[in-house]
Amino acid sequence: MSGRKEAPRTEPAHSILYEPEKLTPPAEVPDLDALLREVTPALKKPFNARQVRAFETSFNQPVSLIWGPPGTGKTTVLAGIIVGALVHAEATGTPVRICVGASNYNALDNVLRDAVALYERYVEHKRKEWTARFVRVRSDHASVPLDGRLEDVPRSSAAGLELAQELGAPKTSLVVGGMWMQMGKLCERGNDEEKLTAPWFDLLIIDESSQVDVSSAAAYLLLLAQGARVVLAGDDRQLGPVYGFEMREHRDGLFDCIYSYMKLTHGLEPVVLNENYRNNDEIADWPRVRFYEDDLQAMFPKRRLDISVPKTEGKAPAGWNESLPWTEEYSRILSPDQPIIVITYGAGSYTLSNAFEAQTAAAIARLYHLALEATGDVDEKDFWEQKLGIVSPHRAQIASIRNKLIDAAGFKRQPAPIVDTVDRFQGLERDLIIASYTVADPDFVGKEDAFILSPRRFNVTLTRARSKFIMLVSEAIVQHLPADMEVATDAAHIQLFVESYCSNVRKIQLPFVDEGGTVIPVVCSMRTPAL
Repeated sequence: MSGRKEAPRTEPAHSILYEPEKLTPPAEVPDLDALLREVTPALKKPFNARQVRAFETSFNQPVSLIWGPPGTGKTTVLAGIIVGALVHAEATGTPVRICVGASNYNALDNVLRDAVALYERYVEHKRKEWTARFVRVRSDHASVPLDGRLEDVPRSSAAGLELAQELGAPKTSLVVGGMWMQMGKLCERGNDEEKLTAPWFDLLIIDESSQVDVSSAAAYLLLLAQGARVVLAGDDRQLGPVYGFEMREHRDGLFDCIYSYMKLTHGLEPVVLNENYRNNDEIADWPRVRFYEDDLQAMFPKRRLDISVPKTEGKAPAGWNESLPWTEEYSRILSPDQPIIVITYGAGSYTLSNAFEAQTAAAIARLYHLALEATGDVDEKDFWEQKLGIVSPHRAQIASIRNKLIDAAGFKRQPAPIVDTVDRFQGLERDLIIASYTVADPDFVGKEDAFILSPRRFNVTLTRARSKFIMLVSEAIVQHLPADMEVATDAAHIQLFVESYCSNVRKIQLPFVDEGGTVIPVVCSMRTPAL
């Protein structure tokens, strides 16, 4: 026998991570029917049956999973759980401490924003005094939360130290959101010694938990009080954690995301949400069949862009920028009558950036803006945060598209056009999504086919769109034959979407201004679904 001492276990973190089946149910479960009746008047729409079940399991199980495919109201349910916990705490006179975690600030702010808005409607409806605090912890250099109802607490500030102290002995209920690293640093400040454990939180909610690796989730678990409940919401058919090394997907180990680890390793059964409130029927149909076993129902099947594309009779519309060549094909591409448009074109030499796709994306964005202007004033912030999103896999192409939007399409620098990777868009939605797949060089496609042709990445890209999805993709990607069988199986999701699902094909020409300023026609195929 070795004289080495066994490392002390931190509870309840150890049991949650390694022995969740041995955890006992919560000691006190409120009257959930009564609690839901309290919360429901503040909801914009009452929970459906599966959302009600997700709400209930978060209170009567120590660890609960919510599988929320795109647009199924997962964030709304999480907000309801948070407000439900606050309402119960107020009724019992015992403050509750709630931690909200995520893999990025976008996902984190989505939950916090929905929760504080729901709580605001609750206190207004009940004519009660606002008693809870909503706090977002951040690094000293991260952006402040855009919602003024959220307290901004840089973790190294005096407010950070005060928050750490109050979490130890709360005077009022607290909802605290933060990345795992910032919460750990906050814990260090609150301890006399450099410890990363504290019995702070009674409820932990991790949104987009399919993007949070197990080790990051463990940092949150180390901050739980005895008897704490954990809610993991995610979708393992969307993007997983991003690692700094290449690896195959692990479906039964600690290298997986916390959602899949708890579901597959420990056999925890998630509550599956299946009513999609985001996408129209055409956009929802492909993921419904390919990713969700036909258990996904579009609740707004006929949703369309609420615009009338300007009729120009061969001339550029009023307000069109002279730096962009005009073609009537842009009007056909933007038409609300076609919820999905795929533009394919021949292979070429584009790798990390693609001037043709950047210009085409900028032109469509400008026409969309003009179409909205025809219906009234356009709020620029709302345009980029609700109307249009542009995604691309490569930073160089993101920069290229932004430059075209400003220099050629005439968009303002502030508010900055929102163009980003799909990883950053997970959890967000827009009326129109333009996806620029960038790579057109066949050899380069072969080097990163597992990345470009990832089915999870495509699922997230497509389902960000509420009303219309436009895809710009080269034949080099569509026709690529991966050497690896697993990558080839994954690639079928996106390649069959283009060639099988979008099987109505019409040849078109789109103008492109080359480096010398010459306008040249690019032969493309415009594809639409055969529904």
